[in-house]
Amino acid sequence: MKKVQLIVLLLIAGMFSCGPKKFIIDPKTKTDKEIYEMGQEFMKKKDWDKAREAFRTVFESFPQSEYRIPAKLGIADSYFSESREANWLLAYQEYQDFISLFPFSPKACYAQLRMGEAYLRMSEKPDRDQTNTRKAAEEFRKVIDNYPNCEQYKQAYEDLVKAYSRLSEHEYMIGFYYHRTNHNGAAVERIKGLLKSYPETVYQPQYYFTLAQSLEKLEQFAESCTYYNTLIEKWPQSEYAAKAKEARTRVCK
Repeated sequence: MKKVQLIVLLLIAGMFSCGPKKFIIDPKTKTDKEIYEMGQEFMKKKDWDKAREAFRTVFESFPQSEYRIPAKLGIADSYFSESREANWLLAYQEYQDFISLFPFSPKACYAQLRMGEAYLRMSEKPDRDQTNTRKAAEEFRKVIDNYPNCEQYKQAYEDLVKAYSRLSEHEYMIGFYYHRTNHNGAAVERIKGLLKSYPETVYQPQYYFTLAQSLEKLEQFAESCTYYNTLIEKWPQSEYAAKAKEARTRVCK
């Protein structure tokens, strides 16, 4: 009986000791090019851990290699490609590290763009906290300000507009809440603030309509009329244009 118990215990111990082995690459047995290409193949297979190990081996073991810079970027890309917030934070740190190490690399612009995209992926819906969206916008602005001729400039601009759209919608939701609860002064201040802070490309007709309504309730009729007219001019086919035309008959005298 004791012998059986001993065998069972040994089997259990064996089960726990037979976990997955750590993937290790010996830089003495392969060239930097071969290991880098291994990393690329692992990326295609979405085997992020092995890809990172390959890229890290090139970066750390071949200081004079022409593959060292793309390998460092590959480490960051492997984190960015994983759909988890923790990995996007790690990707951000790796891209930031890349720019610190290789500020004059043609890929520095790409790394800067990815830093913004990492935060944009972590952004909340407009009715939630927008800290990550603001951080994303800051990173996209750096691409536009620091790399005006880079390949990623157009994408950075488009992503910046996305971030601004979400931020402006967030501000409008707060302003609309003030308007709905009859705090019209606060509503005016909030919506005017978003119109001042964000470009016209992200404006929506409801921003002008709520602002005009709040001004009307505050009996600031001339200014209210201005915003109704602007709405009709900018979005003549929108549902808010019809409402603005109706409101204009009683406000614009």
